Amino acid sequence: MNGGVFMIKDIMKNIVKDRPLGSKNNTAVLFYLENQFATLGYDIQKLPFLCTTWKTGYSCLKLQERSIEVHASPFSPSFEGCGKLAFAESIDELSDLECQNLILILGGDLVSVSLQPKNYPFYYPDEHKNLIELLEKKQPAAIIAATGKHPLCGLEPFPLFEDGNFLIPSAYIHEDLFSDLQTSDPRSLAHLSIRSGKTTQQSCQLVGMKKAEKSAGKIVICAHMDSKYDTPGALDNAAGVAVLLETAKKLQSSRYDIEIVPFNGEEYYEASGEVAYLRYIEENHDKIAFVVNIDSPCHVGSEIAVSLYNFSADAKQCADSLMDGRRKVVYGPEWYAGDHAAFAFRGIPCMVITSSDLFDGGLNDTHTIRDTMENVDPGLVEYAADYISDFVSLISSDE
Repeated sequence: MNGGVFMIKDIMKNIVKDRPLGSKNNTAVLFYLENQFATLGYDIQKLPFLCTTWKTGYSCLKLQERSIEVHASPFSPSFEGCGKLAFAESIDELSDLECQNLILILGGDLVSVSLQPKNYPFYYPDEHKNLIELLEKKQPAAIIAATGKHPLCGLEPFPLFEDGNFLIPSAYIHEDLFSDLQTSDPRSLAHLSIRSGKTTQQSCQLVGMKKAEKSAGKIVICAHMDSKYDTPGALDNAAGVAVLLETAKKLQSSRYDIEIVPFNGEEYYEASGEVAYLRYIEENHDKIAFVVNIDSPCHVGSEIAVSLYNFSADAKQCADSLMDGRRKVVYGPEWYAGDHAAFAFRGIPCMVITSSDLFDGGLNDTHTIRDTMENVDPGLVEYAADYISDFVSLISSDE
Protein backbone atom coordinates (compact mmCIF):
# COMPACT_ATOMS: atom_id res chain seq x y z
CA MET A 1 0.00 0.00 0.00
CA ASN A 2 2.85 2.43 0.77
CA GLY A 3 4.21 2.03 -2.75
CA GLY A 4 0.72 2.65 -4.12
CA VAL A 5 0.34 5.79 -1.99
CA PHE A 6 3.68 7.06 -3.28
CA MET A 7 2.56 6.57 -6.89
CA ILE A 8 -0.76 8.28 -6.22
CA LYS A 9 1.03 11.27 -4.69
CA ASP A 10 3.16 11.43 -7.83
CA ILE A 11 0.02 11.39 -10.00
CA MET A 12 -1.49 14.21 -7.99
CA LYS A 13 1.65 16.35 -8.21
CA ASN A 14 1.04 16.46 -11.96
CA ILE A 15 -2.53 17.62 -11.51
CA VAL A 16 -2.67 19.80 -8.37
CA LYS A 17 -2.27 23.25 -9.90
CA ASP A 18 -4.49 26.12 -10.96
CA ARG A 19 -5.92 24.62 -14.20
CA PRO A 20 -9.03 26.45 -15.44
CA LEU A 21 -10.25 25.56 -18.91
CA GLY A 22 -8.04 26.89 -21.70
CA SER A 23 -5.09 27.78 -19.45
CA LYS A 24 -1.50 26.57 -19.91
CA ASN A 25 -1.80 24.36 -16.84
CA ASN A 26 -5.02 22.87 -18.17
CA THR A 27 -3.25 22.02 -21.43
CA ALA A 28 -0.37 20.47 -19.49
CA VAL A 29 -2.77 18.24 -17.52
CA LEU A 30 -4.47 17.19 -20.78
CA PHE A 31 -1.08 16.17 -22.16
CA TYR A 32 -0.25 14.24 -18.97
CA LEU A 33 -3.55 12.37 -19.03
CA GLU A 34 -3.22 11.55 -22.71
CA ASN A 35 0.16 9.95 -22.01
CA GLN A 36 -1.29 8.02 -19.07
CA PHE A 37 -4.14 6.67 -21.19
CA ALA A 38 -1.76 5.63 -23.95
CA THR A 39 0.50 3.84 -21.43
CA LEU A 40 -2.52 1.93 -20.11
CA GLY A 41 -3.45 0.76 -23.61
CA TYR A 42 -6.47 2.99 -24.22
CA ASP A 43 -7.29 4.37 -27.64
CA ILE A 44 -7.62 8.15 -27.51
CA GLN A 45 -10.24 10.47 -28.94
CA LYS A 46 -9.93 14.28 -28.79
CA LEU A 47 -13.08 16.37 -29.15
CA PRO A 48 -12.02 19.97 -29.95
CA PHE A 49 -13.86 23.13 -28.90
CA LEU A 50 -13.24 26.85 -28.34
CA CYS A 51 -13.41 28.37 -24.87
CA THR A 52 -12.83 31.68 -23.11
CA THR A 53 -10.01 32.35 -20.67
CA TRP A 54 -10.00 35.18 -18.16
CA LYS A 55 -7.53 37.53 -16.51
CA THR A 56 -8.12 40.11 -13.81
CA GLY A 57 -6.26 42.88 -12.04
CA TYR A 58 -6.75 45.19 -9.06
CA SER A 59 -10.30 46.56 -9.01
CA CYS A 60 -11.73 49.13 -6.62
CA LEU A 61 -14.64 51.37 -5.70
CA LYS A 62 -13.74 54.93 -4.70
CA LEU A 63 -16.31 56.87 -2.69
CA GLN A 64 -15.97 59.96 -0.48
CA GLU A 65 -12.20 59.69 -0.05
CA ARG A 66 -12.47 55.93 0.55
CA SER A 67 -11.02 53.25 -1.68
CA ILE A 68 -12.56 49.77 -1.32
CA GLU A 69 -11.06 46.78 -3.11
CA VAL A 70 -13.62 44.81 -5.11
CA HIS A 71 -13.18 41.48 -6.86
CA ALA A 72 -14.00 41.30 -10.55
CA SER A 73 -16.56 38.61 -11.35
CA PRO A 74 -14.98 35.86 -13.47
CA PHE A 75 -15.45 36.66 -17.19
CA SER A 76 -17.00 40.08 -16.46
CA PRO A 77 -16.51 42.86 -19.00
CA SER A 78 -14.10 45.54 -17.80
CA PHE A 79 -15.47 48.83 -16.49
CA GLU A 80 -14.19 52.30 -15.71
CA GLY A 81 -16.67 54.99 -14.78
CA CYS A 82 -18.55 57.12 -12.28
CA GLY A 83 -22.11 56.97 -11.03
CA LYS A 84 -24.39 57.21 -8.05
CA LEU A 85 -25.01 54.10 -5.98
CA ALA A 86 -28.33 52.26 -5.86
CA PHE A 87 -29.19 49.41 -3.49
CA ALA A 88 -31.49 46.37 -3.55
CA GLU A 89 -31.87 43.37 -1.23
CA SER A 90 -34.96 41.69 -2.68
CA ILE A 91 -36.75 41.14 -5.97
CA ASP A 92 -39.47 43.59 -4.91
CA GLU A 93 -36.92 46.30 -4.15
CA LEU A 94 -35.13 45.70 -7.42
CA SER A 95 -38.39 45.73 -9.39
CA ASP A 96 -39.28 49.17 -8.00
CA LEU A 97 -35.77 50.61 -8.35
CA GLU A 98 -34.72 53.06 -11.05
CA CYS A 99 -31.05 52.22 -11.56
CA GLN A 100 -30.31 52.71 -15.24
CA ASN A 101 -26.68 53.83 -15.65
CA LEU A 102 -26.15 53.70 -11.87
CA ILE A 103 -23.79 51.44 -9.92
CA LEU A 104 -26.09 48.83 -8.42
CA ILE A 105 -25.18 47.22 -5.08
CA LEU A 106 -27.00 43.91 -4.45
CA GLY A 107 -27.34 42.24 -1.05
CA GLY A 108 -29.65 40.17 1.12
CA ASP A 109 -31.84 37.52 -0.49
CA LEU A 110 -30.66 38.43 -3.98
CA VAL A 111 -27.13 37.17 -3.33
CA SER A 112 -27.60 34.07 -1.15
CA VAL A 113 -26.29 31.73 -3.88
CA SER A 114 -24.27 32.18 -7.06
CA LEU A 115 -26.42 32.46 -10.18
CA GLN A 116 -26.46 29.73 -12.77
CA PRO A 117 -24.96 31.03 -16.07
CA LYS A 118 -27.69 32.18 -18.43
CA ASN A 119 -26.78 29.74 -21.24
CA TYR A 120 -25.79 26.80 -19.03
CA PRO A 121 -26.83 23.74 -21.06
CA PHE A 122 -28.18 21.43 -18.34
CA TYR A 123 -30.33 23.42 -15.95
CA TYR A 124 -31.31 27.05 -15.38
CA PRO A 125 -33.57 27.65 -12.35
CA ASP A 126 -36.49 30.01 -12.95
CA GLU A 127 -35.52 32.24 -10.01
CA HIS A 128 -32.04 32.73 -11.50
CA LYS A 129 -33.45 33.34 -14.97
CA ASN A 130 -35.95 35.89 -13.65
CA LEU A 131 -33.30 37.80 -11.68
CA ILE A 132 -30.86 37.94 -14.59
CA GLU A 133 -33.58 39.09 -17.00
CA LEU A 134 -34.67 41.78 -14.54
CA LEU A 135 -31.09 43.04 -14.14
CA GLU A 136 -30.65 43.21 -17.91
CA LYS A 137 -33.93 45.12 -18.19
CA LYS A 138 -32.86 47.59 -15.48
CA GLN A 139 -29.58 48.35 -17.30
CA PRO A 140 -27.32 49.46 -14.44
CA ALA A 141 -23.89 50.66 -15.51
CA ALA A 142 -22.29 47.99 -13.30
CA ILE A 143 -23.20 45.66 -10.44
CA ILE A 144 -21.46 44.92 -7.16
CA ALA A 145 -22.75 41.91 -5.19
CA ALA A 146 -22.21 41.96 -1.41
CA THR A 147 -21.96 38.23 -0.62
CA GLY A 148 -21.03 36.07 2.37
CA LYS A 149 -19.96 32.43 2.63
CA HIS A 150 -20.82 30.30 -0.39
CA PRO A 151 -23.09 27.40 0.63
CA LEU A 152 -21.27 24.85 -1.58
CA CYS A 153 -17.59 25.82 -1.44
CA GLY A 154 -15.06 27.68 0.70
CA LEU A 155 -15.28 31.12 -0.92
CA GLU A 156 -16.17 34.10 1.27
CA PRO A 157 -17.19 36.37 -0.34
CA PHE A 158 -18.11 34.64 -3.59
CA PRO A 159 -18.93 35.88 -7.11
CA LEU A 160 -22.66 36.14 -7.78
CA PHE A 161 -21.94 35.99 -11.52
CA GLU A 162 -19.51 33.70 -13.32
CA ASP A 163 -20.78 34.00 -16.84
CA GLY A 164 -19.12 35.23 -20.02
CA ASN A 165 -22.57 35.64 -21.58
CA PHE A 166 -23.76 38.13 -18.93
CA LEU A 167 -22.61 41.47 -20.33
CA ILE A 168 -23.21 43.89 -17.44
CA PRO A 169 -19.84 44.54 -15.73
CA SER A 170 -19.86 43.08 -12.24
CA ALA A 171 -17.76 42.58 -9.13
CA TYR A 172 -18.26 41.38 -5.56
CA ILE A 173 -17.40 42.43 -2.00
CA HIS A 174 -18.04 41.02 1.47
CA GLU A 175 -21.61 41.31 2.73
CA ASP A 176 -20.45 43.35 5.75
CA LEU A 177 -19.81 46.30 3.43
CA PHE A 178 -23.40 46.52 2.19
CA SER A 179 -24.84 48.47 5.13
CA ASP A 180 -21.65 50.52 5.34
CA LEU A 181 -22.05 51.70 1.75
CA GLN A 182 -25.73 52.46 2.33
CA THR A 183 -24.76 55.14 4.86
CA SER A 184 -22.82 57.09 2.23
CA ASP A 185 -24.18 60.40 0.95
CA PRO A 186 -26.71 59.46 -1.80
CA ARG A 187 -25.69 62.57 -3.75
CA SER A 188 -22.07 61.46 -4.00
CA LEU A 189 -20.62 59.99 -7.16
CA ALA A 190 -18.61 56.79 -6.87
CA HIS A 191 -15.84 55.74 -9.20
CA LEU A 192 -15.69 52.05 -10.06
CA SER A 193 -12.81 50.31 -11.77
CA ILE A 194 -13.18 46.63 -12.79
CA ARG A 195 -10.07 45.14 -14.36
CA SER A 196 -11.12 42.10 -16.35
CA GLY A 197 -10.17 40.67 -19.73
CA LYS A 198 -11.07 37.68 -21.89
CA THR A 199 -9.42 35.77 -24.72
CA THR A 200 -10.50 32.83 -26.88
CA GLN A 201 -8.51 29.59 -26.75
CA GLN A 202 -8.63 26.16 -28.32
CA SER A 203 -9.08 23.19 -25.99
CA CYS A 204 -10.47 19.68 -26.15
CA GLN A 205 -12.31 16.91 -24.36
CA LEU A 206 -10.13 13.83 -23.95
CA VAL A 207 -11.63 10.31 -24.07
CA GLY A 208 -9.78 7.05 -23.39
CA MET A 209 -11.48 4.02 -24.98
CA LYS A 210 -11.34 0.23 -24.82
CA LYS A 211 -13.70 -1.79 -27.01
CA ALA A 212 -15.36 -5.07 -26.01
CA GLU A 213 -15.46 -7.92 -28.53
CA LYS A 214 -19.26 -8.14 -28.34
CA SER A 215 -20.43 -4.88 -26.86
CA ALA A 216 -23.72 -4.54 -24.98
CA GLY A 217 -23.16 -0.80 -24.63
CA LYS A 218 -20.59 1.34 -22.90
CA ILE A 219 -19.60 2.15 -19.34
CA VAL A 220 -18.46 5.74 -18.79
CA ILE A 221 -16.06 6.45 -15.90
CA CYS A 222 -15.59 10.20 -15.44
CA ALA A 223 -14.07 12.85 -13.17
CA HIS A 224 -13.68 16.52 -14.01
CA MET A 225 -10.05 17.58 -14.48
CA ASP A 226 -10.40 21.39 -14.58
CA SER A 227 -10.41 23.80 -11.64
CA LYS A 228 -11.72 27.25 -10.86
CA TYR A 229 -9.29 30.16 -11.10
CA ASP A 230 -6.86 30.66 -8.21
CA THR A 231 -7.18 27.24 -6.60
CA PRO A 232 -4.85 24.21 -6.72
CA GLY A 233 -7.99 22.05 -6.78
CA ALA A 234 -6.53 19.08 -4.86
CA LEU A 235 -9.79 17.70 -3.44
CA ASP A 236 -11.85 19.30 -6.21
CA ASN A 237 -10.95 17.38 -8.27
CA ALA A 238 -7.36 16.16 -8.59
CA ALA A 239 -8.29 13.43 -6.11
CA GLY A 240 -11.09 12.37 -8.45
CA VAL A 241 -8.71 12.23 -11.42
CA ALA A 242 -6.29 10.11 -9.36
CA VAL A 243 -9.14 7.66 -8.63
CA LEU A 244 -10.05 7.78 -12.35
CA LEU A 245 -6.53 6.76 -13.38
CA GLU A 246 -6.28 4.03 -10.74
CA THR A 247 -9.65 2.68 -11.87
CA ALA A 248 -8.54 2.75 -15.51
CA LYS A 249 -5.63 0.48 -14.58
CA LYS A 250 -7.93 -2.10 -12.96
CA LEU A 251 -10.98 -2.17 -15.26
CA GLN A 252 -11.81 -5.33 -17.16
CA SER A 253 -15.00 -5.97 -19.13
CA SER A 254 -15.63 -8.33 -22.03
CA ARG A 255 -19.29 -7.27 -22.12
CA TYR A 256 -19.07 -3.45 -22.32
CA ASP A 257 -16.95 -0.86 -24.03
CA ILE A 258 -15.17 1.31 -21.47
CA GLU A 259 -14.63 5.05 -21.83
CA ILE A 260 -12.50 7.02 -19.38
CA VAL A 261 -13.56 10.67 -19.52
CA PRO A 262 -11.72 13.43 -17.60
CA PHE A 263 -14.37 16.09 -18.14
CA ASN A 264 -12.80 19.39 -19.12
CA GLY A 265 -15.12 22.25 -18.23
CA GLU A 266 -17.23 21.24 -15.24
CA GLU A 267 -16.11 24.45 -13.53
CA TYR A 268 -16.69 26.53 -16.68
CA TYR A 269 -19.83 28.54 -17.38
CA GLU A 270 -20.65 26.67 -20.62
CA ALA A 271 -19.55 23.15 -19.55
CA SER A 272 -17.84 22.83 -22.93
CA GLY A 273 -16.20 19.43 -22.42
CA GLU A 274 -19.43 17.84 -21.22
CA VAL A 275 -21.35 19.33 -24.16
CA ALA A 276 -18.74 18.07 -26.64
CA TYR A 277 -18.87 14.57 -25.16
CA LEU A 278 -22.68 14.40 -25.14
CA ARG A 279 -22.72 15.52 -28.78
CA TYR A 280 -20.19 12.78 -29.58
CA ILE A 281 -22.39 10.19 -27.81
CA GLU A 282 -25.49 11.31 -29.70
CA GLU A 283 -23.79 11.43 -33.09
CA ASN A 284 -22.54 7.88 -32.63
CA HIS A 285 -25.89 6.64 -31.26
CA ASP A 286 -24.04 5.10 -28.33
CA LYS A 287 -25.92 3.17 -25.68
CA ILE A 288 -24.62 3.97 -22.20
CA ALA A 289 -25.08 1.10 -19.74
CA PHE A 290 -24.15 3.30 -16.78
CA VAL A 291 -21.94 6.19 -15.67
CA VAL A 292 -19.58 6.42 -12.70
CA ASN A 293 -18.76 10.01 -11.74
CA ILE A 294 -15.91 10.68 -9.28
CA ASP A 295 -15.98 14.12 -7.67
CA SER A 296 -14.09 15.33 -4.58
CA PRO A 297 -13.35 11.93 -3.01
CA CYS A 298 -10.71 11.05 -0.41
CA HIS A 299 -11.07 14.02 1.94
CA VAL A 300 -8.84 13.60 4.99
CA GLY A 301 -10.78 11.99 7.82
CA SER A 302 -13.64 10.83 5.58
CA GLU A 303 -14.67 7.59 3.93
CA ILE A 304 -15.56 6.88 0.30
CA ALA A 305 -19.25 7.67 -0.20
CA VAL A 306 -21.32 5.96 -2.91
CA SER A 307 -24.71 7.11 -4.21
CA LEU A 308 -26.83 5.47 -6.92
CA TYR A 309 -29.30 6.90 -9.46
CA ASN A 310 -31.66 5.08 -11.88
CA PHE A 311 -30.13 1.62 -11.30
CA SER A 312 -32.26 -1.54 -11.37
CA ALA A 313 -32.91 -3.47 -8.18
CA ASP A 314 -30.46 -6.17 -9.32
CA ALA A 315 -27.70 -3.63 -9.91
CA LYS A 316 -28.33 -2.06 -6.50
CA GLN A 317 -28.05 -5.52 -4.98
CA CYS A 318 -24.63 -5.86 -6.64
CA ALA A 319 -23.58 -2.55 -5.10
CA ASP A 320 -24.90 -3.72 -1.73
CA SER A 321 -22.99 -7.00 -1.90
CA LEU A 322 -19.72 -5.16 -2.54
CA MET A 323 -20.38 -2.84 0.38
CA ASP A 324 -20.64 -5.68 2.93
CA GLY A 325 -17.50 -5.90 5.02
CA ARG A 326 -15.60 -3.42 2.85
CA ARG A 327 -13.58 -0.92 4.84
CA LYS A 328 -13.69 2.78 4.13
CA VAL A 329 -16.67 2.59 1.69
CA VAL A 330 -20.19 3.67 2.73
CA TYR A 331 -23.40 4.94 1.17
CA GLY A 332 -23.86 8.71 0.98
CA PRO A 333 -26.77 11.04 0.12
CA GLU A 334 -27.91 11.74 -3.42
CA TRP A 335 -26.75 15.05 -4.92
CA TYR A 336 -26.83 16.54 -8.41
CA ALA A 337 -24.26 19.36 -8.58
CA GLY A 338 -21.85 17.37 -10.75
CA ASP A 339 -21.22 15.82 -14.15
CA HIS A 340 -23.53 12.89 -13.45
CA ALA A 341 -26.59 15.16 -13.44
CA ALA A 342 -26.65 15.47 -17.25
CA PHE A 343 -26.87 11.67 -17.47
CA ALA A 344 -29.10 11.04 -14.45
CA PHE A 345 -31.71 13.53 -15.70
CA ARG A 346 -31.87 11.47 -18.93
CA GLY A 347 -32.65 8.32 -16.96
CA ILE A 348 -29.19 6.78 -17.39
CA PRO A 349 -28.00 4.75 -14.37
CA CYS A 350 -25.28 6.62 -12.47
CA MET A 351 -22.98 5.90 -9.56
CA VAL A 352 -21.29 8.82 -7.80
CA ILE A 353 -18.11 8.47 -5.75
CA THR A 354 -17.25 11.28 -3.34
CA SER A 355 -16.25 11.95 0.30
CA SER A 356 -18.60 10.90 3.09
CA ASP A 357 -18.27 14.36 4.69
CA LEU A 358 -18.72 16.31 1.45
CA PHE A 359 -21.56 18.42 2.89
CA ASP A 360 -20.22 18.36 6.44
CA GLY A 361 -16.78 19.94 6.10
CA GLY A 362 -15.48 18.45 2.87
CA LEU A 363 -16.37 21.53 0.83
CA ASN A 364 -14.85 24.05 3.27
CA ASP A 365 -11.69 24.69 1.25
CA THR A 366 -12.86 23.97 -2.30
CA HIS A 367 -12.56 26.75 -4.92
CA THR A 368 -9.97 28.51 -2.72
CA ILE A 369 -6.18 28.64 -2.43
CA ARG A 370 -6.56 26.36 0.61
CA ASP A 371 -7.56 23.32 -1.50
CA THR A 372 -4.10 21.74 -1.35
CA MET A 373 -2.67 18.23 -1.04
CA GLU A 374 -3.19 18.40 2.74
CA ASN A 375 -6.93 18.01 2.10
CA VAL A 376 -6.53 14.61 0.44
CA ASP A 377 -5.86 11.17 1.93
CA PRO A 378 -4.01 9.31 -0.86
CA GLY A 379 -4.63 6.02 0.93
CA LEU A 380 -8.34 6.27 0.09
CA VAL A 381 -7.75 6.42 -3.66
CA GLU A 382 -7.22 2.69 -4.02
CA TYR A 383 -10.31 1.88 -1.91
CA ALA A 384 -12.42 3.93 -4.33
CA ALA A 385 -10.78 2.46 -7.44
CA ASP A 386 -11.20 -1.10 -6.14
CA TYR A 387 -14.90 -0.58 -5.42
CA ILE A 388 -15.57 0.86 -8.88
CA SER A 389 -13.61 -1.84 -10.74
CA ASP A 390 -15.22 -4.61 -8.67
CA PHE A 391 -18.68 -3.20 -9.42
CA VAL A 392 -17.90 -3.05 -13.14
CA SER A 393 -16.64 -6.66 -13.07
CA LEU A 394 -19.70 -7.87 -11.19
CA ILE A 395 -22.14 -6.10 -13.50
CA SER A 396 -20.22 -7.28 -16.58
CA SER A 397 -20.40 -10.92 -15.45
CA ASP A 398 -24.12 -10.71 -14.68
CA GLU A 399 -25.95 -12.43 -17.54
